[in-house]
Amino acid sequence: MDDTVDWCHVRESIKVIILAMAQIELSLTDGEHNVTSLGALFTDMAEHLGEVNDFLSTQSNTPVLVMAHSTILVDKVNEGVVAFQFYDRISQRLQHVIMGLALMEEVLNSKERRISPEAWQKLQDRIQDSYSLDCERKMFELLLKGTPVSEVLEQYKEEHQKTTEDDIELF
Repeated sequence: MDDTVDWCHVRESIKVIILAMAQIELSLTDGEHNVTSLGALFTDMAEHLGEVNDFLSTQSNTPVLVMAHSTILVDKVNEGVVAFQFYDRISQRLQHVIMGLALMEEVLNSKERRISPEAWQKLQDRIQDSYSLDCERKMFELLLKGTPVSEVLEQYKEEHQKTTEDDIELF
């Protein structure tokens, strides 16, 4: 095998990996401030609406329709808070992608490690150890066993479309 061709191919692959890492990192950075601010705003609104509802429920002259709308509004704001919590999950997954790409870049940058099965096993172990969600670990294991990505994603969707607000894991 020609080392020059291999080196060029690897070097160009590393450039694409670095570009992907940078794009993901920038996307997370751009969204983080706005989502954090909106999440805090929705949480604050939910607390204030809860206090308003508590007050309205103690008043004998509060119209039933006002209480009904106020209760619906509290529920909708709480749904918004839950949606922001899902952003945390997305951010964590993208951080795992960045870390995995960075580890792969390290392996590819070293000719010795690039051809070492032990280096690739260590890379896989470190990636798997970084996952905090069971669903990520399961996906990783299935993909390493050779299960097609489409099947893995379909299985994930089937298992997690039943997710409720109580299933949310905060980070």
